[in-house]
Amino acid sequence: MMKPVSVVQWLFRNAGWKVLSLGIATLVWIAVYREPEMASIIAAPVQYKNIPANLEISSDIVESVDLETRGPAGLLRNLSEKKVAIVLDFSSVHDPAERTFTIQRANTNLPRGVELIRIVPSQLRFTFEHRIVRNVPVEPRFSDALPAGVKAVSEPPELAITGPESKVRKVAFLSTDPADLQSVLEDKNVRVTAYLPNSQLRFQGSPEVTVRLTVAK
Repeated sequence: MMKPVSVVQWLFRNAGWKVLSLGIATLVWIAVYREPEMASIIAAPVQYKNIPANLEISSDIVESVDLETRGPAGLLRNLSEKKVAIVLDFSSVHDPAERTFTIQRANTNLPRGVELIRIVPSQLRFTFEHRIVRNVPVEPRFSDALPAGVKAVSEPPELAITGPESKVRKVAFLSTDPADLQSVLEDKNVRVTAYLPNSQLRFQGSPEVTVRLTVAK
């Protein structure tokens, strides 16, 4: 049966290593905090968590904000390695709305010893909308005017797109890359890619369509 260890015995167990560790920690503290105080501006990427599953951001996305910081030169030099970021929590967003988020130190992962002077911009405003899916007609484009007697049909005639509701409903049709009309002497199929007019939209499936060219006999 092991004998219980007293507090005194525990304090003095491996005393040499403990003293050495304390000495190293003290030297590190002195090295850091005796350094001159500096100021720095850091571009911190904006990250999001708890994004509602049925909503999308339809406003412009801000990818980063500037953090003006002050602290010992050694700490500031290491900030880029620590990957400082801004994290916004969208768990309070449940319905379509315009919401403003004020960025504070609690939204950052700045280390101790670094003072946050200001954030530019200090607020970010987002417009949240329902996500919808809609089939949109495809209108093929061509490298030249469609020759007389040649008919062109897109297959499939529509493609499903998804994104913020207002952006999806604005799309009347989808254009394609120009289909090559050189040497259209007989029926042939040309594969082309449809193009989305807004970067916040996405295709539900493949954006490729087949343009069926039929030459009248």
